[in-house]
Amino acid sequence: MQRRNRDITIFNLSAIDLFCSGMGAIMVLMVLLMPYYKKTSSTKPSPIVEVKTPQKSNAIQVEDIDLVFVMDATMSMQDELETVRNGLRSIVQVLRRISDDARVGFVAYIDRDVLSSSPLLEVNRGAQGDSNTERLQKIVNGVELVGNLDWPEDVYGGLQKAASFSWGADASNRRQMIVVIGDASTHPEHVEASLSLANRWISSSSRRSISIVNTGNAVDMVTNPESAATAPYFKELASKGHGSYLEKQSDLIGSILDLIIVR
Repeated sequence: MQRRNRDITIFNLSAIDLFCSGMGAIMVLMVLLMPYYKKTSSTKPSPIVEVKTPQKSNAIQVEDIDLVFVMDATMSMQDELETVRNGLRSIVQVLRRISDDARVGFVAYIDRDVLSSSPLLEVNRGAQGDSNTERLQKIVNGVELVGNLDWPEDVYGGLQKAASFSWGADASNRRQMIVVIGDASTHPEHVEASLSLANRWISSSSRRSISIVNTGNAVDMVTNPESAATAPYFKELASKGHGSYLEKQSDLIGSILDLIIVR
């Protein structure tokens, strides 16, 4: 008869395997969770460095400015005239923000004559500027459009009237602008005279310019020979006047403000 084994076995092989498996699972969890433990450091925190935002230079310089609108006042300009009427005060407000001393004038020309005009009026902040702005607004509101039989208009007459205003003998410290708004060129016999006038007017100061906003209909500019001649004339006038030429502008007031601000 075989002798009975009296040794006491506390853990058999299966129990040891189970224990090792459990420890292995715990180690895996520790490794996975270790990046999320709060880290502490005995080193002193880095000092906070204040970063100062650099000051931006003014994009728009404050300067004295004179501005005269020379505008076609024939029947085809009804929408444009209404836009200028409604936007005139907004233009004055912008001028007050970019200029310490601003003056505005207005000329309305028709087929072969100047219909109405306003000389250069000071429109700065204050009672006098407000009064002049109202006077200018009343003149623009009072323009009654006139019809005509031929295509060209008296752009030359409008420029003559604007050039005759009291711009000041010394314009070196002022920015002076004429902005022509129309959809037709001047009469053929006045083309060269108007270009010469523009050249003479800007020659007295490097800060003078004549810019053009051509409001002509895009279809007419292609199908109508007289209308097609408008763009080349206006482009040449802007070139002689050291100004800008814009056409087919859906936002007339925005275009005028671009001419005033962007330079």
